[in-house]
Amino acid sequence: MRDTVVMWRYTKMVVLVALTGAAYAAIMIPFKIATIVPGFTEVRPAAGIPVVCGLLFGPAAAWGAAFGNVVGDVFGGMLGPGSVFGFIGNFMLAYVPYRMWRALRGDRPADGSPGQLPWLIPCAVAGALACAAIIGFGVAAMGMVPYSVLTLAIAANNGVVGTIVAAILLPILYPLARSFGLLYKDILGPGEYTSGRVSWAGMIVVWVGAGIALLAAIFAALAEDLMAQIGFAEGLGLIAPQVLAGGISSVVIIVGAVLMSPLRRGRPAEPMRPRTSDICSDESDAG
Repeated sequence: MRDTVVMWRYTKMVVLVALTGAAYAAIMIPFKIATIVPGFTEVRPAAGIPVVCGLLFGPAAAWGAAFGNVVGDVFGGMLGPGSVFGFIGNFMLAYVPYRMWRALRGDRPADGSPGQLPWLIPCAVAGALACAAIIGFGVAAMGMVPYSVLTLAIAANNGVVGTIVAAILLPILYPLARSFGLLYKDILGPGEYTSGRVSWAGMIVVWVGAGIALLAAIFAALAEDLMAQIGFAEGLGLIAPQVLAGGISSVVIIVGAVLMSPLRRGRPAEPMRPRTSDICSDESDAG
């Protein structure tokens, strides 16, 4: 994930981190009263911000979403140990769509046109599931909220609301970002954001991890009586099967994100050499 490190060399990218974080927190905080799981998640129209900013600003949006979520927790009275996993989960909420779009579409811009909706949806949903898996695992492992409750709430909230908001905002914000030269491709060097040869494999790995997390949460919710008989009804603590599945899926998702990202430093652009015809023309003019 070199892009998340080298981006700090660019002043514009640092500004975009602050811009993304501020926008995310500003929209999130007023909705803290509309709680779904008290103390942990709420109705979140702001979930579309990391997706949109990830597609536009790349790695800067991942850091912005992570810091913005912490700011939202502070002002919303939700700051606690779970905020650590919230930081990682919201980082992935922006990073996964950005990297997955590059794996699927390459250099084609995410301009929000209607024809891009079939590509936008899987990218946004993958980010939502990655976020849900990591936060659901961390909070359940600490014995705070059952794994299935929080994972399904975050997945549905970010996956549905976030995708709809992203589809609305992207065609509005893309022209503005392009006109001001704020797209990540305008700031980073090609070798700092282009996908590696295993980006498709990374995308598949992310989906496998997301699928494991979602299936574990659904099974735990539907088979509550069966889980109660074997002593794991609540899905709390590391020994609960669904929590273990969530932990494994979180690791798989992170590995997949790494595989989708640049794995080595790109070659610097070679200086343009003058053409032979240009040299001959210059000599004739001098004569």
